Amino acid sequence: MSKQYTGQAAVIIPCHNYADYLGECIESVLAQTLIPREIIVVDDSSTDNTKKVASRYVNSGVRYIRGEWKSVGAARNAGMNETTAPFVVCLDADDAISPCYIAEGFRAFDRNTDTAIVYPDLEYIGNKSGEFLFPDPLDWKRFDTKNSIQSASMVRREALLQAGSWSHGIDHDGDWITWRRILHLGWKAVKSKGIHRYRIHDRNMSSEVTIPQGYAKRAGFLEEPATLCIALSGRNWAWPLLSGFLERQTFPHNFLHLILIETSQDSNFATMVKAWLASCDYCSSTFIRDTTLQKGLADVPRSEVTKLVSHAVGRLYNQFAQLSTTTLTLFLEDDMIPPDDAYPRIIQNFDTNVLSVNAAYRSRKNGCSVGWLDSSGTEFSSDHPMGEGVSSVYGYGFGCSAIRTAYLKHNVFRSPEGLSYDFDFYDTAIKDGWKTLVDWNCVCRHYHDALRWV
Repeated sequence: MSKQYTGQAAVIIPCHNYADYLGECIESVLAQTLIPREIIVVDDSSTDNTKKVASRYVNSGVRYIRGEWKSVGAARNAGMNETTAPFVVCLDADDAISPCYIAEGFRAFDRNTDTAIVYPDLEYIGNKSGEFLFPDPLDWKRFDTKNSIQSASMVRREALLQAGSWSHGIDHDGDWITWRRILHLGWKAVKSKGIHRYRIHDRNMSSEVTIPQGYAKRAGFLEEPATLCIALSGRNWAWPLLSGFLERQTFPHNFLHLILIETSQDSNFATMVKAWLASCDYCSSTFIRDTTLQKGLADVPRSEVTKLVSHAVGRLYNQFAQLSTTTLTLFLEDDMIPPDDAYPRIIQNFDTNVLSVNAAYRSRKNGCSVGWLDSSGTEFSSDHPMGEGVSSVYGYGFGCSAIRTAYLKHNVFRSPEGLSYDFDFYDTAIKDGWKTLVDWNCVCRHYHDALRWV
């Protein structure tokens, strides 16, 4: 381990009525083979003798502050503000760490200059014994569906500040949201040989804090930014309808990054769209003109250019996937007008094994729902009307959809012989264990022109 790390760590210990365990926690930090520069106990509105326990260690360099944050994330941020070391460990007051924890963390940082998070294995103490070994390298699929990075992981202060510090909401998994924000910026998470000793007892914070039901709520999908991707083909009649929907739709505009790829090769259309972007209230946007696609391709009958369209749209979606930096990527086709609350509604339906959720719509070609019934590629027909509620299908169109960005970035849209880009995407995902859902009650208007829709 490089000597540059000596005295480069701060340990922040938020505590709410955990005085019974606090001494053991502090002593595990003082027993480190590499003593941290700063140790601070952050007393978050405790009513027990937390202050008295912390005061026993003043001569060992332990500091104490108190506040009424009533949120572990906010308490961690308060501790961050009182420390300066470039690397941070936030250790819950009822837990402990192995003697080489900090030293092993720095060994991992020393091997990887773009690392922001070093995560340990877990050993249970208290009412449970045993261990939990985390994967090495980080399992992106598991992490994308459920937090698999310990809250006591070592983190680079610079990366944490870039990500906006600790998420401090009390109704979602703030640790998971914080780690995702850091990794979305391009930083890496690697494993160390340190051990986080996680205490199981009757008063664990997870049992004290009531988290509302619903995976999307716990995951924070509606409290963090998303990316909305739209390919614009130059349909002048559709733009007033589409821009009107974008102005009305209810997913918070300050949380949405718009990515518009314009393929019309019509400079007047492009100017109109850019003028709207300059005046809209979305927090950020990316506008790209792609002049390499065949002009008017979107409105050529699909039966004539099926493979050409599939290649072109697959290319656009691969571009969108690489440009998106948020947990969810939303898609919208430029002739599709969903209900104003479509995106908050469909996002609510995510669960651990759900890859995408789609709003329902009908094909302009035959009026049938746009999707597949099975692995053979059987499409919905007049014999299979649109359903009710929310159900699993073998795949669905991208007219109005929400998809996990991590999957998009680890896979590509392609058109194998005999398959379209969208069916191949879902066929690959479902065979890998994912589910795709359709909210049949969230129905979009699929427009033929400014006056007609199906």
